[in-house]
Amino acid sequence: MILAVTLLAPTAAVAQPTRQVPVDSLIYDLGNPDPVRRREAVVRIGQNKVQRAVPDVVAIAGDPDASVRRAIVATLQALDDIRALPGLVALTSDPEKDIRESAVTGVTRLYLPRESGIGPSLTRVVNFFNPNADEWADVVIEPDLAVDPTVVPALQARLQDPTDSIRIKAARSIGILRGRTAVPMLILVMKEDRNPSVRFEAIRALGKIGDTAAAKDVLPFTLSTESKLRTEAALTLGRLHDRAALPELTRLFMKEAALQKRQADPPFRAALMEAIALIADPSSKELFTHQRTHDDAAVRLHAYAGLARVGDASLTTAVSQERLSETDAQVQTAQAFALYRFGRKEYLEEVVKALGSRRTSARAREYLLELRQDEVADLGALARLEDAGLRESIAEILGLIGDDGARPVLQELTRDTRGQVAPLATQALERIAARSGGSTPPPQ
Repeated sequence: MILAVTLLAPTAAVAQPTRQVPVDSLIYDLGNPDPVRRREAVVRIGQNKVQRAVPDVVAIAGDPDASVRRAIVATLQALDDIRALPGLVALTSDPEKDIRESAVTGVTRLYLPRESGIGPSLTRVVNFFNPNADEWADVVIEPDLAVDPTVVPALQARLQDPTDSIRIKAARSIGILRGRTAVPMLILVMKEDRNPSVRFEAIRALGKIGDTAAAKDVLPFTLSTESKLRTEAALTLGRLHDRAALPELTRLFMKEAALQKRQADPPFRAALMEAIALIADPSSKELFTHQRTHDDAAVRLHAYAGLARVGDASLTTAVSQERLSETDAQVQTAQAFALYRFGRKEYLEEVVKALGSRRTSARAREYLLELRQDEVADLGALARLEDAGLRESIAEILGLIGDDGARPVLQELTRDTRGQVAPLATQALERIAARSGGSTPPPQ
């Protein structure tokens, strides 16, 4: 986790007089008939973080000069204030494509964690709009975070933008913001857009939104000739827990598994097994049992995760022995999750400890977020682990699970003085209170 750090300036630097920014003059110049003066005023407002000028900058978002509007979209992003939203929404339909693209980025960033805040990895936020990075693949707002009703329609309109990169970002943003009203348009884009990257983002967005009615439209893309599309389609069907797709997913997996190594598509094969494991139908137990010895670690990983979800305590001894000889850390994490679900509660600590490794943290987090109500207490009991980083993660995960039974543990963690444990525990209590409609009691 990356934290904001305030650096103390040397005494000599502190003693130097600071130049005062004429705020009222800057705001006044926003209405100047000279576009150069207007642009300079907007730029200086952004550079000096003049928060009280946000409404005034928003008011001129329709400035007739493109250079002024470019400065406006940059300044509204720099000010990072939710009051900037109407201006950014308006600029998503600007005649200039670079302004439209920046506005789409700005609108979405307002709903993402701040650099100085407590939340998901900053790297994921920073790389979110990098077309060559995939760290943002799992970024999505919490289900109960309200999105202004003007946002999704504005992003949906950009799904028909003539610029490919804008359509890509619009689809990506709709997924992150769980824009359910845009599902029909996403389905249309998935089927008809000429750019495979746009279709890919539309498929992924449908998985994040979670509208199960879209599954029947996604299923045909598992037969796409483009590996990236069929792989994402399989994963989306898994995220949608679409049991109707299970026979076809299983058929495709068996077909892939039978191919010679040079003919196989390993990412697609792994995605099919992951989808089947996410659906977790008891009828897949035999498949999981057989594939846990596959030579591809990614397939083994999801086979064990599938066994954890369907449950088969008769495999406890066998999985325990297999874990001793397993060399892949992610697979070991999945095995620990399976053993925990088989009744070996001590293995939950192994899953929690996997949060401390970059290699295994994402999988461990995924499994812990699946804990059922009767399992939350087991996670809470591990909040006394010595590693402050693990306590931070436990606090955050308990908040995301949102079970009222976690309140006593989180109350205790609000008094933790190491790392960011206390702020994360407080945030977790606020999340739980928001979901239950109550208030967060102060620490005792």
